[in-house]
Amino acid sequence: NPKRKPRGLPPLLTDELSIEHVTQQWTEESQSNAHLWKNNEECIAEGHSIDEMDHAPLPKPCLLSWVANLERHLDNPKRLEGKLQPFISSNDGWSAANDNGKLGWVPSSGLGSKFTMNWKSVSQPVKAVTWMIMRSYGEKWAGSTLNVQVYSGDALFASEDIVGFHDKHTSETYNIKMELDGDGVTVGSDLTIKFQLTGGSTFKISGMAICDH
Repeated sequence: NPKRKPRGLPPLLTDELSIEHVTQQWTEESQSNAHLWKNNEECIAEGHSIDEMDHAPLPKPCLLSWVANLERHLDNPKRLEGKLQPFISSNDGWSAANDNGKLGWVPSSGLGSKFTMNWKSVSQPVKAVTWMIMRSYGEKWAGSTLNVQVYSGDALFASEDIVGFHDKHTSETYNIKMELDGDGVTVGSDLTIKFQLTGGSTFKISGMAICDH
């Protein structure tokens, strides 16, 4: 049977966080703060009164967040495509792929492959975008570079060329955080993010976080 995900909040998406240790850190945090993560039934059993109508839902800090293979229902290409499709306004050559057990969003048409994500009238501010990307080695990955641009209307809020290769003879996941200029994209504004493979023949995005921090 599949394991239940840990209670509580997952670890912060930082440069030091790795896929190999994220579950352990999440579990340890949940266990150390177990009293904070009781469900309604457990609270009622302890004699607490709960009126769900009095509790407004907590605001979500991210417009979109996902990590391939970490979420229970995000473990194959079809499900990843289903996760991203509602937010993609145009796509020229990108698709989900699972290479050697490493699921991600990749430029299947090679150099020049591009796609755009779009949100109309965002319901919460966006101040930073973070990408979990895989860096690898060898001829296939030589020169791999992804250009990412973040817009609100015609205003460019951030732009970065992200390298997808390194000299290590391993494939590793890195977190690339782009902080938006000024106060970022404010509530009610449009958000557009453009991606294009500008170097090499491949790249892999294995997670995204589009958030207010």
